[in-house]
Amino acid sequence: MKKILKFSILFNLVFSQNYNSLFKEGNSNYKSENFSQAIINYEEILQHVEHENIYYNLGNAYYRNGDIGNSIWALEKAYILDPRDSDINFNLKYLRSMVRDRIIPPDDLYILSFYRKIIEKFTLIDLLAIVGFFLFLFSIRFVMHSFSYISKRINSFLTYLLMVIIFMFSWMSFDKYWSISDNSYAVVISTAINVRSAPIMRGENVVFRIHEGTKVEILDTQIGWSEIILLDGKKGWIPSKELREI
Repeated sequence: MKKILKFSILFNLVFSQNYNSLFKEGNSNYKSENFSQAIINYEEILQHVEHENIYYNLGNAYYRNGDIGNSIWALEKAYILDPRDSDINFNLKYLRSMVRDRIIPPDDLYILSFYRKIIEKFTLIDLLAIVGFFLFLFSIRFVMHSFSYISKRINSFLTYLLMVIIFMFSWMSFDKYWSISDNSYAVVISTAINVRSAPIMRGENVVFRIHEGTKVEILDTQIGWSEIILLDGKKGWIPSKELREI
């Protein structure tokens, strides 16, 4: 687990001086091994703004404070904002290896698995920028058309190729947008929790048990309860307070 801190966050553009001071205070508390206070500092900033570096530092502080569940939650949030950051990827992979529950998802078609791995590594802004770039190339295609040395066959090929690329990345952009706006994933933050067949505390309705750091999808909610599903398809109900939504 890399314990380095992120120190820069474009404060001049995004943050007020107050948040800048809180971030520096959090980093100072972290370096002094006052991890509980560093967590308070970072969490206070995140009530108002989001940034991958704050989530990264928060995840490290939770880890050093012995809280694996909240550490994974913070790094999952950082990963969404910057999925190609090497430090975030390294620490998240390390923490996932510490999760007690070994859940094996069902095998997907190779093409679907490959597609998910690709789209996971791009942010929505990345995908929109790519679409914009190829739209620009598509627009200058009309300029190219006016040059006699470009044959109609080549020009038609380039046109269709650009249309396919624009459609592909536009689809990926919409897919990414809906996955973000309809995000229903959460991380278990309790050390261990019984999953029940119904949203009620009865000894006989325990169906299985999960542990901190396990990532779940929330299917439904009732007062104080969440219905979850694991990657392997197991379902059940747990108290909502035992989860932290990503």
